[in-house]
Amino acid sequence: MASLKISIITPSFSHNVLARAYLLASVLQRKYAVDIVGLRWTDTTWGPLRDMDNVTYKSIGVTKIPYWQLIKLMDEIDADVIYASKPLISSFGIGILKKIITRKPLVLDIDDWECGFISENYFKLSRMRRYKELVYSAINFKDGSDFSRLASEKMISFADDITVSNQFLQKLYGGVIVPHCRDTNTINPEKFDKNLLREKYGIGQENKVVMFLGSPTVYKGVEILIDAMALLPDTNLMLCIVGLDESYEYCRFLKQYAINKLNSRFKMFGLVPFNNVPELLAITDIVVIPQKKCLATVGQLPAKVFDAMAMAKPIIATDVSDLPEILDGCGIIIEPNNSEQLADRIKYIFDHWEESVQMGRLDRNALKNIITMQWKKY
Repeated sequence: MASLKISIITPSFSHNVLARAYLLASVLQRKYAVDIVGLRWTDTTWGPLRDMDNVTYKSIGVTKIPYWQLIKLMDEIDADVIYASKPLISSFGIGILKKIITRKPLVLDIDDWECGFISENYFKLSRMRRYKELVYSAINFKDGSDFSRLASEKMISFADDITVSNQFLQKLYGGVIVPHCRDTNTINPEKFDKNLLREKYGIGQENKVVMFLGSPTVYKGVEILIDAMALLPDTNLMLCIVGLDESYEYCRFLKQYAINKLNSRFKMFGLVPFNNVPELLAITDIVVIPQKKCLATVGQLPAKVFDAMAMAKPIIATDVSDLPEILDGCGIIIEPNNSEQLADRIKYIFDHWEESVQMGRLDRNALKNIITMQWKKY
């Protein structure tokens, strides 16, 4: 009997939203035939997943306003089950049309609260300005536009089933929680030599390394982390930021801000392939998830916390979304937007290193338990 075929529709092959679709495909293909289909909004696929050959990609390049290409994308979907990643027109909207035409079941995955992003962005705007921004986003349609978010929110009932990434989203939409989990057999600290990798990446053996790993945005609190590091005078203490994409103005700002505050105690890494993430985690001592608390983050769970847990790293995270529950008993939770408290906790970890190493081991064990409990439901 032929294997069930699932097509996962990503809203974009060009940005980090592809990561969630890739995770779902990697797991589902253990039992089913799976491909990822979607629009490519730039000349190339998003760098960290560009060269991954373990999942089939089927993308269509976008030129100008892509409404006709959204229709063309439907021809690439030849599955028994349609699985839309994110409630956006360029994924879920296409899934709805394909469901209507083919009568195939449609599942929606929600890993962020898209309306939270809109509320945060529009909070300070006048009513007229909000209206203008919404109309502009509809006319100049792009992946993740406000029009796309709002329109898709109204159509969630078209989904036959829903998966979500955290408890906040489950309370809003129902469905089954599918966390951003990682393969602990592949991401395993025992497979990586910290000393050799520090030589490879130009990090001194004497350095105490604190790392932020992810896609920096204004909501991620990276400036707070930089400020916290500046409060600690230890010359061997180094901050590594992984994921700075200098094509974005905010990332260029963060780079300069860190250089001004930390000088040689700052090291930057750009977009790195997913396969290199465990190596970079191997060179670090502490991973920090400094999320700000706002409408844009209450429904967002940073996927990189699971990479850090898999690599058994001590983790400091802010009291946002599900982070306190996930790191309960195996990580340090602090207040958001508090550089002084963050600096104090960083110092504490290095001053109590044996205790911190044990905390990292508990992180890894906790992740294994999450995988065991949650993926059984999937």
